[in-house]
Amino acid sequence: MPSGCLVPGCTEKSRLGQSVSFHGLPVKDAQRCKLWLRVINNHRVGEDTGKEIIKGKTICSLHFKLEDFDGRLFGKIRSALKPTAVPSYCRFRYGRRG
Repeated sequence: MPSGCLVPGCTEKSRLGQSVSFHGLPVKDAQRCKLWLRVINNHRVGEDTGKEIIKGKTICSLHFKLEDFDGRLFGKIRSALKPTAVPSYCRFRYGRRG
């Protein structure tokens, strides 16, 4: 079963061969994880949601800036985020980021 993006309004699903990559919440870094959860503003998961609930949840690459990706890996099937990356594009309207 494909996993989806945790950002409200985003309909991206993980599928083989797509150009969108998916990135797990940084559950090992509690402060950074809380920041991600605050930024995406999903009413189902908040800053105090337990690690066991958010483990395995993902955010798609459409919600990050180009400079958030490790340039050496960008363009490959699985792009890596820099350790300082934070989702930026989290307000969806009519299927477009903005």
